[in-house]
Amino acid sequence: MPESQPVPDPVGQLEFEAARDAVLAVLALYAEQIDAEERRPAPDADMIARLAEKRVAYGAVLHELQSADAAGVARITARAHADLARLKAGGTPH
Repeated sequence: MPESQPVPDPVGQLEFEAARDAVLAVLALYAEQIDAEERRPAPDADMIARLAEKRVAYGAVLHELQSADAAGVARITARAHADLARLKAGGTPH
């Protein structure tokens, strides 16, 4: 008989929503950056493409959140808040 897997800690609704909101804030910031670049007198098509690629790639974090346990939700929340701070400061997320 196979050994049973540990049961993951349940995820609270508030914690899940906080994580989702943080990830969505990062995705929204990418959308704002894309919009700002598109509105420039001479938009940089390469920059727009890079930002769009990063936004799509960050969408994977939102997908990961859907199946995360409590520890995963906490990790995603911390990552999204850190990434949001870096993006607002002009950096890139990790």
